[in-house]
Amino acid sequence: MADASLLPLLRDYVGFDAACARRLQAMRTRMEPYHQRVVDRFYEAILKDPGTRAILTSEDQIRRLRASLLHWLEGLFTGPYDAAYYEKRAQIGRVHVMVGLEQRYMLSAMNLIRIGLHRAVSDSSPDGLGVFDDHSVIDQICDIELAIMLETYREDYVLKKTAEAESLAVMGRLTAGLAHEVRNPLNAAKLQLDVLRRTASKVEDASTRRKIERRTNVVQDELRRLSVLLDDFLNLARAQRMEPIRCNASTLLGEVLELRRPEIESQGIEFIEDVDSVSCVLLAERDRLKQVVNNLITNAVEAVASCRQPSIRIASRMLSDNRWEVAVIDSGPGLRSEIVGRAFESFVTTKEAGTGLGLAIVKRIVDLHGGAAKLTSLPEGGTCASFWIPTGT
Repeated sequence: MADASLLPLLRDYVGFDAACARRLQAMRTRMEPYHQRVVDRFYEAILKDPGTRAILTSEDQIRRLRASLLHWLEGLFTGPYDAAYYEKRAQIGRVHVMVGLEQRYMLSAMNLIRIGLHRAVSDSSPDGLGVFDDHSVIDQICDIELAIMLETYREDYVLKKTAEAESLAVMGRLTAGLAHEVRNPLNAAKLQLDVLRRTASKVEDASTRRKIERRTNVVQDELRRLSVLLDDFLNLARAQRMEPIRCNASTLLGEVLELRRPEIESQGIEFIEDVDSVSCVLLAERDRLKQVVNNLITNAVEAVASCRQPSIRIASRMLSDNRWEVAVIDSGPGLRSEIVGRAFESFVTTKEAGTGLGLAIVKRIVDLHGGAAKLTSLPEGGTCASFWIPTGT
């Protein structure tokens, strides 16, 4: 695992020596008046990007992040550039992994900072340009900062993926035994319960009959929940290999929507289709992708269960770089930011009787297709669950 011992190597690589450190620190007073402008322009650009805007869920969060960036800029010119400095900078990469922000955003974000600092160097210089060495030391420290962030991002990402892979491997072995040991007695229990229900229907005393029916209904519900849990385990364990075929994206999505629409509308939920008329051919596992859409719709139905005006919108479109995207947007109460960041992990759920495997299965299947899944709590309320996959054709 990388630690502060990497810092001297990075400093040597970009030529950042003691003289460069002194030059950067000497620029502090001159650059401070421009820090707020750098922050303002940075967030002006960030908030225009849908990917990063989705991570920023509230105005309070944005205010905290703006303050953090201002503090980060102050540290850039303060030093000392030692082990403590390294650790503070490394935390940024770890946070990016935690909140699910893709690594590529760190590159573009640092470029925005770099441009803002170069502009500040020029604007604070009598000639409106600035000396070469001042611009050079800005590039050096930005390169060091970016390298630290990327290194720690990579390490935390690899550790996270390794832990997920190990967890899935263990789950696969466990499920193989679990399916055999549980499925047979579960089926036997269901059969015996059916016999009991039929026998109870013949009881003459109405009060006794109703009591038996209530109790058998409770048992039936619990057996059904156990069966769903077992199916989720099996689906997650199986989702490790893929045998893709060519299939039509619109047809695939249409089959799911045709199946789910009557059930959803019967619950008084407005069901809106916003499907791109431009179709495409996917190289994918058809049934698994249908399972992904089904899981997202099921989550949306549960999310709007207590809403006054429940609605679910299904949107699909072809992106410019040969990716097919599907989004399921509900009018529910939304999710807390800490849940959004961990929603695709196994066993994370907000439901009392939830297994916490539905979104983990979604992510696993989408990952196998070379795509990505995302969950966003919308500012106006509700949640957007989306995924994209490359067409592969």
